[in-house]
Amino acid sequence: MKKTFLIILSLIFFIINIFPQDDIIGAKSLMEKLSETVKKNVKDYKADVKWMNGDAVSSGKLYFKNPQKVKIEYKDPAGQVFCTNGYELWIHIPSMSATLHQNILDKEKKRNEDGTVETVKNPIFLSPVGYDKLLSEYAIEYHETKEKVVYKDTKVYKFKLLRWKSARNGINTIYLMIDENGMIRQAKAITANFRQISIEYDNITLNSGLSDMMFNYEPPAHATVIDDFMSK
Repeated sequence: MKKTFLIILSLIFFIINIFPQDDIIGAKSLMEKLSETVKKNVKDYKADVKWMNGDAVSSGKLYFKNPQKVKIEYKDPAGQVFCTNGYELWIHIPSMSATLHQNILDKEKKRNEDGTVETVKNPIFLSPVGYDKLLSEYAIEYHETKEKVVYKDTKVYKFKLLRWKSARNGINTIYLMIDENGMIRQAKAITANFRQISIEYDNITLNSGLSDMMFNYEPPAHATVIDDFMSK
């Protein structure tokens, strides 16, 4: 009995040494862990970003504050701005001397205690940012390796995401590189019509105390403001 116990104990130590903890944990469980890390620890960040959509390439500076305040100041196309404070969305297009503006509120009915019904407007985007949507809509597996690999200036985990139900429109396959802080460093998406889109994040600075005010965009005086552009 004692001999059998020693054999089992030896096997356990052998397995632990051969398969480190990062290898044992499943891809989805690891991504859930990274998602919670982002929600708890990332108050804001800024980064250089580059988008590649086929042959088209764009770049700029991204500013983000939880929950879901986003501002992108483009270098290419120069002067273009994307900005949302979670309640409103602005897209400034200098080539058109125009700023697109949209209220992004979700309207719902609420019944009061006295029986009356009122319309409540809630911000669509204001929830702590993690990977909840990806975790619920995609099957998640490691891509190429379970171990961390070197990507530019850091080590990352590589994931492959496959949509549970393939869609005729939208994105069915995503490849992600995520660092230990839970930050995406590279994302490659393949659309339903097999078009490839990729985004790279570099020079990431976490928790620098970005002001809420920088996400309230003021269009240039010369720009034509087009309200509710999504409904036109």
